[in-house]
Amino acid sequence: MPTMTEYALARQADYLAGADSSHCKQQGQVFTPPEIAEFMAGLFDPIPPSFRLLDPGAGGGALSVAFCERLAQCRKPRTLHIDAFETEPRLARSLETIFSECKKRLEVGGHTFSFAVRQEDFIAAAASQVEEQHMLFQSPAVGEYDGVITNPPYFKLRKDSEHAKLMERVLHGQPNAYAFFLALAAAVLKPKGQLVAITPRSFCNGLYFRGFRHWFFERMSLDRIHLFESRTEAFKDSGVLQESLITKSRKSQERPRCVSISGSFGKDIPNPLDCQEVARDLIVDNSCGEASVRIPVTETDSQTMGLIEALPQRFKETGLRISTGPVVTFRATEYLLRQRNGENAVPLLMPHNVKFLTTEWPVTRKQHPIHIIDSEGSRRRKLLIPSRNYVLLKRFSAKEEKRRLTASCLFRSQFKTKRIGLENHLNYVFHADRELSDDEVLGIAAVFNSSLLDGYFRILSGNTQVNATEIRNMHFPSLKTIAQIGKRVGATSDRTPLEIESIVSEALGTGSRSTSCLATGAV
Repeated sequence: MPTMTEYALARQADYLAGADSSHCKQQGQVFTPPEIAEFMAGLFDPIPPSFRLLDPGAGGGALSVAFCERLAQCRKPRTLHIDAFETEPRLARSLETIFSECKKRLEVGGHTFSFAVRQEDFIAAAASQVEEQHMLFQSPAVGEYDGVITNPPYFKLRKDSEHAKLMERVLHGQPNAYAFFLALAAAVLKPKGQLVAITPRSFCNGLYFRGFRHWFFERMSLDRIHLFESRTEAFKDSGVLQESLITKSRKSQERPRCVSISGSFGKDIPNPLDCQEVARDLIVDNSCGEASVRIPVTETDSQTMGLIEALPQRFKETGLRISTGPVVTFRATEYLLRQRNGENAVPLLMPHNVKFLTTEWPVTRKQHPIHIIDSEGSRRRKLLIPSRNYVLLKRFSAKEEKRRLTASCLFRSQFKTKRIGLENHLNYVFHADRELSDDEVLGIAAVFNSSLLDGYFRILSGNTQVNATEIRNMHFPSLKTIAQIGKRVGATSDRTPLEIESIVSEALGTGSRSTSCLATGAV
């Protein structure tokens, strides 16, 4: 006889065989692999005699069924009720069949199981209920559920959508549905109720989710994080390309001293699993008012965080500034040229011009402009910046690229024009009050290109985008140290990554740690 999980997987396969993949994508449907569902169900505390579970966006039922499988292992009888929300009619009917089978299996073991499959929008239903009870934006005295287990749908919402209006006090900007699910799940939990969720990592940092993080962590205590190192393996069958994590938190204003952190490459999670206990204040960092979540998975990550945060200043406190290139190509087509045409054509720099320490221009690529017209119109639209000493930093890296930070030096002497253009996929670093010296440019680029800082950035952010806000808040060497690093880089003809790593680690007093990481690929 198949297990409850095998039975649910067969029903899910029937659904997928007749489903439109574009419809699944539009609805943000990503079905949870059974290995991950089992792991998530195992994160809950020992199941008490009576338990009420919510599965919002239940999909194929993998998470609820995994919880039922865990319940079946209990020797003493338990009473379980599950509320499962699912808007897709075929999936809702499938859930009825799956839960009915689970009921039979559990009753054989002496357990009591009841369920309700609610074919309605969880956000709309929960938000109206919560708003009526004044629970969403205040600390409620009571809730409804002992636990929530969820793999919420992932899709962006229009700012003027009904869901966004319901939740506008939690999220602003261009919100994502999964954050609404987390907020509402937290709101309907009983005090000390548990929430186990698998979501993208994107809520952990950045402006769009800042309000949500503050709201969530004022009410929920983070106990556990499991990070998937690969962007593709956890949901390989669904074609998901994003960094995902599992969190366990509980509804309490009592904060644990530590958060337990682990990681795996993909859905095959080792058992036993290596975990490290990290002080909570190092994980949920509100030192800059961001309430960002940092994730040092390994002991090496914790050492990296300690080394960088021992630096006395943050980037923004050194006098350095970072901005985004002003040229959005599709909005400035009338000023862009694929070849030089007239004296008013000035260099346009794009991400492919940024190499390790070096800015290469021109680089001829089909369909890519290499010049921008310096005219009254382009100046009025502020598309150009003065030709000065800068450090260029790519804003995006490829999904599975080893490095997140790639920086190049741009010296005033490289171009004879008064102004240049920088495309919007670049960040550029400059000084607030003066021009950077050549040594400072070399030093800043060297530090950004070090595995130490790259590793630190990965702890701070799972995004492939290098956000200027995150750079501003990073701890950073003093300009005096930066200039010393740059002087050494300028004096050597060996500008290989290994040599640059050696110069940076020696100047920052980090010993051989950074060079060993670079050589072994540990960072």
